[in-house]
Parts: sequence; C-alpha cells; structure tokens
Amino acid sequence: MIADHEFDGLTAAEALDRVGAMVDLAGDRNDAGLTAHALALSERLASRPGLTPEVRILLHYFRANAFDNEMHHASDAQSWSWELSHYDQVLLELRSAVREEGFSDFDRFRQCQILTNLGNKLSAIGRPCEALAHWDRAIALNARFAMALGNRGHGLIAYARSLYDGGHAGVLMGSAYAALTAASDADAIFDSHESLALAKRFEAMAAQLASTLPLDAIAQDLNRQYSLGRSRAERSYRHWALDNRLFLSPLNDLGPYSIAAHDVLHLPSMTLELADAGPGPPVAFGFYNQLKQEYVSARWLCYEGLSEHRAHFSDRETHLFDTLSIPAYSLAVEKTKIAFRLGYSLFDKIAFFINDYFRVGLPERAVSFRGIWYERKGDPKPISTVFKDRENWPLRGLYWLSKDIYEPAFQQVSEPDAEGLADLRNYLEHKYCQIHEDLGLGYSRFAPPNGNDLGFRLGRDLLEAKTLHILKLARAALIYLSLAVHREEAIRRAARPEGLVVSTPLWKWKERRRL
Repeated sequence: MIADHEFDGLTAAEALDRVGAMVDLAGDRNDAGLTAHALALSERLASRPGLTPEVRILLHYFRANAFDNEMHHASDAQSWSWELSHYDQVLLELRSAVREEGFSDFDRFRQCQILTNLGNKLSAIGRPCEALAHWDRAIALNARFAMALGNRGHGLIAYARSLYDGGHAGVLMGSAYAALTAASDADAIFDSHESLALAKRFEAMAAQLASTLPLDAIAQDLNRQYSLGRSRAERSYRHWALDNRLFLSPLNDLGPYSIAAHDVLHLPSMTLELADAGPGPPVAFGFYNQLKQEYVSARWLCYEGLSEHRAHFSDRETHLFDTLSIPAYSLAVEKTKIAFRLGYSLFDKIAFFINDYFRVGLPERAVSFRGIWYERKGDPKPISTVFKDRENWPLRGLYWLSKDIYEPAFQQVSEPDAEGLADLRNYLEHKYCQIHEDLGLGYSRFAPPNGNDLGFRLGRDLLEAKTLHILKLARAALIYLSLAVHREEAIRRAARPEGLVVSTPLWKWKERRRL
C-alpha cells in the first residue's frame, strides 16, 4: 500500500497505474481495507484538473472494479437482493467510462474489457437483451476477445432457461455453444492471468451443450433465409427492424437473422384459481395483445418517420412562419414524435399489468413504472415487500430498467441517445418541443429552456436516435414482462396443491383485413 504523500508525488498516469494495481490486488486477496484505500485514492486522482480522456476512462474502469470488490467483500455478489450494495456504483462507473469523450478511439482491448463488464452486470440483474448488445459490441471490436465470447455464451444459457418456448431456447443454447467454443479456442485472447482455467471452463460448458443439443440442425435453422415479405417496402422495413433488434422475438437478440422477423413472443401458459378465472379467457392475454399492438405500431411509425424524405401532401399549404432556426416541420417528424410517445407510454401500462398480476395492491391512480417498485411512504421510499428479495430474474431486470429512465444519476451517465428520456416525453406530451434540422449547427443535443425559450430544442437526428432507443427499451421491457410471468407461473405451480386443472386453449386471432 502506498502512503498518501507518496501518491501526491506521482503523475496522473503513475497514480492511475498504482490505483489499478491496488484494486486488482484487493480483489485477489479479498482485502476490504485495500479496496477502500484504493477508492479513496481514486477520488483524489479524479479531483485533479486536466486529466486526459484516457486517464478518465481507465479511472472509471478501475473504480467499477473496486466497487465490484466491495460487493464481494459484503457477500452480495450472488444475492437475490434487488437493491444490491454498490451495484449502482459499478454500473454508473462503467457507463461513465463509455460516455467519456474519446471512448470510441480508446485502446480497443480496454474498450472490450469495459463493454464486457457492463454486459456482465446487466445480465446479472436480469437484462439479457441489453447485455447481449454490449457483448456483441465488444466482439465487433475484437472477434477473439475471450471474456466477451464466454460471457455471451453464459448469458445466453441464462436467457434460454428463462423462456417458455423450448424451440427458441434451443436456438439460444446453440448460439451459446458457438460463443463458448470460440472463447476456448487456442487463438482466443484473454485479459486474465487465469486464462487457462477460464478456457477449460468455457470448453466444459460447450461440451455439456454439445451432448444435449442437435447443433447442426440449430445452426441450419438459424442461418436459413426466410421470407421477409411480399413487397420491396415490407422487406426494407423488416430488414431495418432486424438490424435494430426491434422484433418481439428473443432470436432477434442474436442478430439480424431472418428467422427472427416475427413478433412471436407472448405470455406463457397461465393457471388461475377458479374464483379468478371469470367467464372467459384471462384478461392478461388481451392486455398483452394490446401492448404488443401498440409497440409494433410505434415501430412502424418510427420507420416511416426515419425513412420518409419527401414532403407529404398533407403538409402542403400549411401556413407556418420561418423562425430562422432551420425548424423541421413535416408529417415524418410528427410520426417520429408519436412513435416516441407511444413507446414511452408502454412503461406505465406494463406497471398496471405488474400491479394486477403480482398483486402489488396499489390504487389505480398511484400506479406508474417509476413508482410500482416502492412502498408508498418513506424518505427514501423502501422497495415494496412484494418485490424485496423476490427470486425473479427478469422482473428484477424491469426494476433496474426503470432506473435508466427515471433516476437522475443514471441519466447523467447515459449515452446521448438515452439521455433525458423522461424530460423529452414531458415536453412532447404536454409542452413545446421544437425539432430542428441540424446541418452541423449544434442542434443535436438537448437545449432545455432558458430565460428566452419557451420549450425544448432538439436536433432531428437526436430525436430519431432517442426514439429508436425508447423503442429498444420498450421491446426489452415487453420481453422481460413475459419472462417474469413465466418464472412466476413456475413458482406458483410448485406451491399449488394438487388438484383438478382444466385447460382452456387460446387460438391465434385472425381477421379478414389482417394479412
């Protein structure tokens, strides 16, 4: 351990190296005192003026590792607690590293480490969709980076086990096998001194999958070219949705495979007590139908808003004034705004579903995606007893997803397309939000109201990016909701006394006008 006065005499780069070494040593020794000292020194280094982007990025990375150490010191790493001590700090530090200016130009190996760790943490709290996106981003930087590949495989196994559809689970397991095999190859690149042990672990996991899966058939099915529609317009739309991972199919999280170009996910089979069943099928299925329909409609409006470049006839002869700020007035812009608002509105509706299905008991006017997780009284409000330590991985993921939207600390370290989503929705829904063509003039950022402004200003390209992001969050939330119900049904089934169960099948809805 170095003394404080010795730390003061080091350059920023030297001090950073010392902090990183201390964090690693503290983790290896499970030394809580050394971790605490490393964090204290890291705060002193962070306060130095003039730190380079490279130093700031690595400092965030080392601090994330230190907070991860603290979780292990407290034996919280494997806990089912929903409010894990230091977990938020780990996420905030990793996201701060990604957000730093110059991250995309930073050393690729370090980028891979940071993105992989961020994916690991998101997967652990029940957010596999976002975790896969981060692992894939790391693999795109270095296709042989073993920890991204191995953790991708491990994460896909957890994701597959949470699905109600055995066919989809098998395809995810097949992709897990491919990732684990690549992670254990001789040319895989590790960032750990335990590379041999990790490679053997990944190899053993792959062998276990190979012993139970028809791998050739799975790979053939995944890579088969399925039809994407009858017209060029439909095929273009479906390609766009696949590329952005916007289909309500877990298979789309594997990439833009044509097998995933369908919104097939729904609720699993559900069992109700006779007193709760009512005269017809459970209302939950109709509720989820509506959530899906609103989501896919928002997705289409977003696509139209992004792809329409010609003026629409409905915009002709509209008497508007030129405000000398290159305003963007068009039907396409309004479609993008509507898509954002539709996507955002799904979260509170998901909260109503959770309130009913998980018997939270909040009165209707108190239900929101922001507040569903907490008791009604307290400062700060404690997490609801309904959810506290509940062993439901995807439901916990929904709780942590809500933090991204509403908690200021998470908003401050979001990447630009994820920043200020709640504020933007508020201005789009209730106030004044002026969209501008950017043309390199700096409108591609939030311009909140000041003394001379009535409302928000926003560049059109950033509005489009934020709309895509809110749709990705809404998609993830709908998937996690389905997975959470599946998990809960398994728990209720195990606790239910044996008795007569009557099956009521539901058929796929068809309508003459629905193609």
